[in-house]
Amino acid sequence: MSKAVIYFVKLPIVGFNKTRLQGFLPKEDIHHLSKYLLSKTFKELQLLDAEVLVFVTPSDRKDEISEHLNVEKDKIFAQKECDHLGERMRVAMKEVFNMGYEKVALVGCDLVDITKELLEDVFRQLESYDVVFAPTADGGYGIAASRKFRPEMFAIDEYSHDQVFFQSKSVVEKAGLACGETKLIHDLDTREDVAKYLANDPSASFLNQGEYNANFLIDNGKKILRIALGSQMHLDNQIEYEFLALRGLASSGVVPKVYLCQAKTEILGKGFLIEEYLPGRPLNYEKDLKIAAELLAKVHNVDCEQIPSLIVANHPFQVMYEEFLEMFNHYQNWPHKDLVVEAKISSLMASLANYDRDQELENPCVINTELNSHNFIINPEGKSYIIDWEKPLIGEKEQDLAHFLVPTTTLWRTDVALDRNQIDQFIETYNIKSNNPIKLEKLKQYLHFTCLRGITWCSMAYVQYLESSKVKNNDQAFETISKFISVPFLEQIENYIKMLGEIV
Repeated sequence: MSKAVIYFVKLPIVGFNKTRLQGFLPKEDIHHLSKYLLSKTFKELQLLDAEVLVFVTPSDRKDEISEHLNVEKDKIFAQKECDHLGERMRVAMKEVFNMGYEKVALVGCDLVDITKELLEDVFRQLESYDVVFAPTADGGYGIAASRKFRPEMFAIDEYSHDQVFFQSKSVVEKAGLACGETKLIHDLDTREDVAKYLANDPSASFLNQGEYNANFLIDNGKKILRIALGSQMHLDNQIEYEFLALRGLASSGVVPKVYLCQAKTEILGKGFLIEEYLPGRPLNYEKDLKIAAELLAKVHNVDCEQIPSLIVANHPFQVMYEEFLEMFNHYQNWPHKDLVVEAKISSLMASLANYDRDQELENPCVINTELNSHNFIINPEGKSYIIDWEKPLIGEKEQDLAHFLVPTTTLWRTDVALDRNQIDQFIETYNIKSNNPIKLEKLKQYLHFTCLRGITWCSMAYVQYLESSKVKNNDQAFETISKFISVPFLEQIENYIKMLGEIV
């Protein structure tokens, strides 16, 4: 008895596939995923004792599928161009049955667990059933097979809901046809689908997402799956870099435990790590400065030679200054820049000439480099922690401390600007717990430089937001960025810099 498989595919085109993953994964990762699933399933189909016929959308580019699959031209067909998925599948099934095949299975291209054995089970069930479906975990189906052309299989009105399989089965059975089904299979259409597959945990649930990573709760809320989406440091091995930093800092007792790292994955290219989930609240600058000082001292006391994988900032001030120039250049070259704002930032940049930027690294330690209130997990009656280790370096403790203390950090998420008394108390607590006391003149220089880091970054981000149409209603980040490059705020920073001598 002759058998055929209709491989029902979307041509891998950037921005065309996996639309529900847009906004979660970068477009290049979605493209990688689409190509991976397309190829993986096709390899399994080729192992079957059945003809494999590839039906492609968009129809006018159907022959381009040969760039991705080793398929002969006479086995490539165009899907009917219409919005109704059921109609497109119905037409494809009718066309193949008209070729003389006696058993036909239609298979989707976005499924992660299609195997030769599964397809053999489908064809085996067609000995006993008129129609066989392979239901998916989201309520749809990934395979539809029959031993005659059965248009009833595709007679439901809508396909974008979680009752597709049950409605389709019901229609088939009401038509008097015997309907079989396989074990549950899975597609990768949503961010939760991806997390469940990577963690091998059907309970994985979304926690939060930043620009460079996404986090999911797994193992009944005990752990976090952290997926790399990009790298601020332009690293090819971002998640592994982060994993090694956390493993090396374990002796501090104030960072999350890490359990597993997979530097690369077949489905995304990029990798993930699994770490401990730590409950608690963000740091409160008015209540928790002592806790923060103690946590930072514990991190900085770790022997940095335990983490040889970390990048070393040998000339930290020069590196920072070059970064400022690059970021500010985005604003300076923007045709819609505010000339008064540009002049204010240029004046602040010029004030850095008072310092020696060629100083070499002294008393190296591991630093976080991005310490805001949400990098801390505070439990006043228990253990507190520092999280989010995306950009650790071997640097100087004063750089970390300055980033924590400056108004461009504290005012990012709160309305708190630390006063002289608060900073003095923080320094006193830190020095008690630290193996190396703070060098006040160096802290002063880092405070000055870190203000410019925040300002120049915001000048770049402001342009990027507007040029990429990222601004949305009530976008708090954009509101803060706009504030930080406003004339009143820049004047506030000018006054802060003038007061640095008094602060330290």
